[in-house]
Amino acid sequence: MTSDRATLPGGPPRRGPWARAGASGPRRIAMALTAPVPESGPAVVVELDAYEGEVTALVRELLGGRGRHLAVESDPVRAARLSLRFPDIEVVTADAASLPGVLAGRGIAAADVVIAGRSWAGLPHAKRRASLAAVREVLSPAGAFTAPGPLHARFRAEERRFRRMLGVSFEEVVAGRTSWDSLPPAFVLHCRRPRALVPLNSSP
Repeated sequence: MTSDRATLPGGPPRRGPWARAGASGPRRIAMALTAPVPESGPAVVVELDAYEGEVTALVRELLGGRGRHLAVESDPVRAARLSLRFPDIEVVTADAASLPGVLAGRGIAAADVVIAGRSWAGLPHAKRRASLAAVREVLSPAGAFTAPGPLHARFRAEERRFRRMLGVSFEEVVAGRTSWDSLPPAFVLHCRRPRALVPLNSSP
């Protein structure tokens, strides 16, 4: 099921010192991206394109040492910086399409949450398909995938195509409320319950 109905940027209220109404636009986006992280149990959370680590810091706080936290970064320089900043997190230099091998190589059967650190709408179509198929493959049946999207691109052809791909890949796709003070204004897509793997339609 796909939906455009608005939700609070961070989903249900979460505990922690960062969960405050006065958070900046980027902070609210980070909070929305981490909304599916479970509050208990040994969860497996995977970040893609973690960049400077704002979302990484929130995930680490929410997990509080529970489970596994992987930050997958395709740029080796950024990966090295993340390793220095977060020595307790498993930082992997790889791309999203490599996720099944990355998890299997670490003895992880499935991820509970996968978080994209950037919008995928502007990626080449073949790369976007391969990345989304990999995410869907590694998520548990009740797993969640979140990804940011710039508001200005929401009605572009590539963004509409990406939304259709998400609708094929997940039972539920919900667009969160726009964070107007982000630069550029942005929202988060919340995707839950990956469907059984089938070939993704490459047509527009």
